[in-house]
Amino acid sequence: MRLLSTVLVSTIALATPTFAQTPPTQGWPASRPPAPPPAQPSQPPQAGQAPAPIPLPSWFAEADVDRNGEITRAQFLAYRMKSFEELDANKDNKLSFEEYGKVAEPPYSVDTPGGPTLEERRNRARTEFQNLDTDRSGFVERAEAEVLVHSEFNQYDTDRDNRLTEPEVRLIVQRAMARQSAERQQIEARRREGLTALNDLMDIHLRDADRLDKDNNGRLSQQEYLVLAGPADGKEAQGLLPIDIRRRLIVRKFQEIDTDKDGVLSRVELTAYALRQFLEGDLNKDRFLNEEEGKKAQERETEKVKAYLQTLQPPAPPPQQQRPAPAQPRGGQPAPGLAPGLPQGTR
Repeated sequence: MRLLSTVLVSTIALATPTFAQTPPTQGWPASRPPAPPPAQPSQPPQAGQAPAPIPLPSWFAEADVDRNGEITRAQFLAYRMKSFEELDANKDNKLSFEEYGKVAEPPYSVDTPGGPTLEERRNRARTEFQNLDTDRSGFVERAEAEVLVHSEFNQYDTDRDNRLTEPEVRLIVQRAMARQSAERQQIEARRREGLTALNDLMDIHLRDADRLDKDNNGRLSQQEYLVLAGPADGKEAQGLLPIDIRRRLIVRKFQEIDTDKDGVLSRVELTAYALRQFLEGDLNKDRFLNEEEGKKAQERETEKVKAYLQTLQPPAPPPQQQRPAPAQPRGGQPAPGLAPGLPQGTR
C-alpha cells in the first residue's frame, strides 16, 4: 500500500518518490566505536549444543591495548579521541567545520555501492558538527567531544567500576540485538495488520527514485522528474489533465522538494520531504500509517492541487453594470416641485 504519495485528484495519478530521513548520528562520530552488530539469522542450536556466544564489537580488541580483557576509562577515551587528534590539523584542541568535514572523506568514509554520496556524507557531517558544538561557538572543543565519549563509556560500564569487561560489553550488545529483533517483529506484525512503517515507505520510494534516475548519479534533475507527468497523448493520457497542466504540477512539486534551489533533487532533500509527509500523515503518532491516514493524506493533497488549478484559470470578467434610468412619473410629466430642464433650487 503506497501512502502519502503525491495524488493529484482523480484527474491525474502521479506518485512522487520520497524517502525517510535518517536521524543525525549521536555521539562522537569521527571515532565512535561501531554499533553492535545486528542479529544475524541463524539456525537454532541443536539439542545438547550451547548457544553461540554474543560477538564482541571489533573496537574492544583495538581499545584493549594491554590485552587483559578490560578497557579502562582512560584507554577508552584515548581510543575514541584518536580521530579528533587526526582531524585537528592546527593542533589547537578544537575543530572547525573545515577540519571536521573531513570525516565525510577517505579514510574516514568511502564510497560504497548503493551507499550515501559524498554530498550526503557532508550534509550528515554538518548536522553532526552542529550537534557536537553544544555552546554554538562555531567549533567543536575537545571538552565537548570528551563529554560524549564519557557518556558512551558509562553506557557500557554497568557496574560503574570505571572498567569495561567482555561480559559487560557482550551484555550491552545482547540487549541491542534483542531490541532490534523486537522492533523487527513489531514492524512485521504491524505490516500484517495493513500498517506501513516509515522504513517501508522509504524502501518503496527509494526504488521509485532509482527508476527515475536514468543517469544513475544519485540525483534527480527536473527533466528526469518530469517523467511523472505521464504521456502527452494516446490512450494512457485519456481522462488526464492537459499535458501542460500536468507538467506545471510536477514542476511545482519539484520546486517544493528542491529546498536549496540548485535545480536537482538530492537524496537528502527527498529524505527531508518524505519525513515531513510521514509526520504530517501519522495523525495518531503511533509511528505507523494506516489506511485511513493514507486516505486523509490523499485528500489533503487533492485540496492543494485543486487550489493550485484554480490559480491557473483566467479570472472571469466582471459583469457589466447598467445604470438604471431615472424614474419618470406617470404621463411623462416632471416630478412635482421641479421645473423641467432646471437644476433643483433654481425655480
